[in-house]
Amino acid sequence: MTVFVISQAYIFLCTVVGGMVIALIYDIFRIKRRAFKTGNLLTYVEDLLFWVIVAVIMFITVYYSNEGELRSYLFLGIVLGVILYALILSKPIMNSSLFIINIAGKIFKSTLAIIFYPARISSKYVGKLVHSIRVAGRNRLFKVAVWKKVFRNMKKKI
Repeated sequence: MTVFVISQAYIFLCTVVGGMVIALIYDIFRIKRRAFKTGNLLTYVEDLLFWVIVAVIMFITVYYSNEGELRSYLFLGIVLGVILYALILSKPIMNSSLFIINIAGKIFKSTLAIIFYPARISSKYVGKLVHSIRVAGRNRLFKVAVWKKVFRNMKKKI
């Protein structure tokens, strides 16, 4: 009798852990969606992927803990695992993960700014140089046009 109760308690705890793993995977998808904006099509694909992963996790949990037999307390264990994870671990994991992603993004942006700083400075000088060449070219063309008019007027007067 005690072996039977102990095995059922083990199976129940395995399903609770399985429910917590499912909730963790759901949080991973939530973190990804908050950190990186995606379109509708990719969201649908991610949802499909989530449910495939959930099905695999549940199949593995039930198969290895209870030899594939479905019992009502298995579903209760899954729900309890999801609720426990949501109440205890979800918020700290979400906040810390988003904080780490934000810091990593700022470090990445700063690194890119440092790497491309010389190119940005040189592009400003090249832009000024091109502008001054254009202005000088316009001035020369203007001067040539003025001299042409002067010579034309002189020819007419002669």
